[in-house]
Amino acid sequence: MGKERQDTIANYSKRSKSQKAIDCLLKAGAFFIILEPIWMLLPFAGFLYGSVMHIEFLSRNPHTSWLVQFVFPTHTLFPLGLILILVGFSVFLVGAFQIYSAKLLKKGLVKNGIYSKFRNPQYVSLTLFGLGIILTWGRFITYIAFFIMMWLYYFLSKSEERKCLALFGKEYEEYRKSTYFLFPGESVLFSFFRKMPGIGLPEWANMVVSFVLVVAISIGSGYLVQAMKLQLRKHPPVIDGALELSEDGTQKVELVMVKGPVLQAAPFDSRHRQFWDNTYEMLISSAKIKRALNQIGMRENHTLLVFFTPGSNWRSAAHHDYRTVKVNAFMVIAETPLHSIHDSIFKHSYSIKTLKLIRAQELSYGRLENGQDPAEGEVIVSGPPMGIVDASFQKRVQDRINFYLSGM
Repeated sequence: MGKERQDTIANYSKRSKSQKAIDCLLKAGAFFIILEPIWMLLPFAGFLYGSVMHIEFLSRNPHTSWLVQFVFPTHTLFPLGLILILVGFSVFLVGAFQIYSAKLLKKGLVKNGIYSKFRNPQYVSLTLFGLGIILTWGRFITYIAFFIMMWLYYFLSKSEERKCLALFGKEYEEYRKSTYFLFPGESVLFSFFRKMPGIGLPEWANMVVSFVLVVAISIGSGYLVQAMKLQLRKHPPVIDGALELSEDGTQKVELVMVKGPVLQAAPFDSRHRQFWDNTYEMLISSAKIKRALNQIGMRENHTLLVFFTPGSNWRSAAHHDYRTVKVNAFMVIAETPLHSIHDSIFKHSYSIKTLKLIRAQELSYGRLENGQDPAEGEVIVSGPPMGIVDASFQKRVQDRINFYLSGM
């Protein structure tokens, strides 16, 4: 047994020495296969990280609060965004299977399948994925990050094409002429840029200038989309009403309940109208909210502007029962007439004179049906004393209102 074991160890050592070079190559190849998609996905990872990084910090800072606003009417374009995400993910899987199976099997240049039309299908897929995210939940910072991602992919793809030219020569040159870089019709755009006169800067300086231009274009186009969105908004998406502050109904205040962001995004399909009506009923029936309004001295010449945001069980309950789903109320007491409130919502202007801010937590229609106050959580009042105008407070509240309206 001892001699047999020694022979086995000797044979294994001998085989290891003979396979050492091959093993190293296989490990290097595996490392390359793992590392390459990581490098390829880094700009996309940066795009995703830029979509969520320091959102709370950005929203609190008056100089950066515009970065958390939505560029497109995300709640309206959500289905299209979801389709683009799914298509982008599918294209990425197909392209990745083709290219890495060809590398493992040493098939050479891949020209069939999706590569017969696009020579950079992974970048096409990540572009579709990014567009889907922007249409689904695209804040301004996400929109800018998308442009930066595309700028990085442009230079990364050019580097890859130079390597392919060196490796495959004329075959790749002919292949490049018969395929799209990213999308059909791009040759018109590329020819336009080629005709632009150069400014004779070194390559690193050209990259810096192009980066600044990309960021400027992203910001400018984002503001243009927002302006067009406001012009196309035909009617303020609100429900007008009145909230009785006294039990005998003699004291009332005007109420403007905005159908968004949570009401417009409510996934109840045909039950949207019923959900809006029930949410309105919750609002005017809450004794906690009325008590808070009476304590701060709200008067009949004031207007209550209300938005709703998702509550703690929104994801789990929203798709099943609109009676149990919880929402949070963001209420602004404004010394502004009702018609001016409508104009402000319609034009996205800064004419709302804010006096107080009230937050009511965890409202649900099920509690109202059971004879309880619909507001399960606290009702929190903030802001300066009534009658005192605080410019910084008004700016913070207006930024939050603009954020809610930007996705509609």
